[in-house]
Amino acid sequence: MTNTAGRYRRILVPLDGSGWSQRALPHAMDIARSNGSEIVLLNVFAAPVQAFTPELALAGQETAVKEMRDWAWQYMQGVASEIREQSIPVKLELIDSADIPTSICDFARSEDIDLIVMSTHGRTGISRLLFGSVARAVMEHIDVPILLVHPHKEDVEQAR
Repeated sequence: MTNTAGRYRRILVPLDGSGWSQRALPHAMDIARSNGSEIVLLNVFAAPVQAFTPELALAGQETAVKEMRDWAWQYMQGVASEIREQSIPVKLELIDSADIPTSICDFARSEDIDLIVMSTHGRTGISRLLFGSVARAVMEHIDVPILLVHPHKEDVEQAR
């Protein structure tokens, strides 16, 4: 059986709502155009203080969490609209989970993803130790090829 659509039929782009995560999009779109691929946008929504969700509900904060989740979905729809303008098929997924790397890996496996294109936040030193690296964790736990897009040096310096 020959794959006439190219090597990468389904390209996963995890987005977290930051400009840094969106840096992966032009690369994913270029690959999608040249392979006739579908882009799958994934947002793993980790509500702040996810571990305390039952307590937040009791405190009447479920509305705030719902608004944040709704914003994430609207953000994804806006990004998808820009991709569709380029005549690239796109699918949206929003998953609720506090374990972002595992959710990305599980989703990629269950959805037959051929390539993951994601950006790194460029953290180094103690910042990386404290916040971890989603990209590194995904790389260590999945066999799907991954294209990592690093932020521009000036963006990293501004964030410090």
